[in-house]
Amino acid sequence: MTGKKKPISAPYYNIGQLRVDYWNKLKNETADLARSNRGSGNEKLLITAAKEIIFDLRTVEQFFAFPGVARVTFLDAALDRKEFAALANYVAETTRQLVSDSYRSSPDFLADDSSMEELEEREKSTEVKQNYFEVLFVENMTTDDEKALKQKVKELRDPKEQFTYGVVVQRSFQDALIALLFNQNIQAIVVRYAPPYQSKSISSLLKPYIQNVLKLDLAAKPETDLGPILGKLAKQFRPELDTYYVTDTSLDKLHDSTIKNFNRIFYLREDLQELHLMIIRGIRVRYETPFFTALKEYSQKPTGVFHAMPISRGNSVFKSRWIKDFGDFYGRNMFLAETSATTGGLDSLLQPQVA
Repeated sequence: MTGKKKPISAPYYNIGQLRVDYWNKLKNETADLARSNRGSGNEKLLITAAKEIIFDLRTVEQFFAFPGVARVTFLDAALDRKEFAALANYVAETTRQLVSDSYRSSPDFLADDSSMEELEEREKSTEVKQNYFEVLFVENMTTDDEKALKQKVKELRDPKEQFTYGVVVQRSFQDALIALLFNQNIQAIVVRYAPPYQSKSISSLLKPYIQNVLKLDLAAKPETDLGPILGKLAKQFRPELDTYYVTDTSLDKLHDSTIKNFNRIFYLREDLQELHLMIIRGIRVRYETPFFTALKEYSQKPTGVFHAMPISRGNSVFKSRWIKDFGDFYGRNMFLAETSATTGGLDSLLQPQVA
């Protein structure tokens, strides 16, 4: 007797829900572990439970720069050293940063060697916050090459720059698609050379959430074609992404479709600084708000008022002893951007006038 294969059911609505729940589980387990008696049977059970959660989190966090695999490995090492109190604090702080999204405005949290006190001070800092995003690099590189790449990107960061990013490295076509599916922080993708197709890290935990990726059958495609195909799929799946391609194929031999699918194509290993500047420039262009910027500039211009206005750019509000709290509530910029017209109102749907 044959029949259709039963689809894999997902215990969570999406991978984001699973991820947060697992971090909360780890927070509870490590908090109990910090309070347990050393050498007790309960301590051994809690260590085993924490190990299992960390193993699953490592599977998920490989697709994110924060907290990422490095942070999970750091926590696993603290568990092995039985530094339970410090471990509980680190897990609690990481979970708080993840749930509150505070790490997105305080990218220094990405440093795993920072103390809890340093992390808290950086978050409370009154310095200008940076807008954080993540960049996906797709290349079958070694672990040492990945560390070198992240170090170079770290050195290129300008502390005064409005934008900063974390690096997510995926070594196969399938893993890159999964990262784009899971990680909405990814705002740019860099395909470097020809990635292999097959993933080596798809676990049963992930399968319910990646059925659309597993349905694709591109294993027979030459690896040289996978880079351009990935750029095309990325544009279809996440059209807002900036896409960049690094290739050793001369530009005159690339297909027109390949050129159209990428914002820019780099030949061989061009200077990483050029790629970094291109990524930042792309994000900066997308961040521009022409109308809002014009409104802010207009609000700062000196204006002469020659007719009666009940608000008068906020002066009547902020000078009043009675409704100053109204101005404090809304803020001065709202009133500075006030404007008026003395040519009559717009037409009315209830009483239209013939022009």
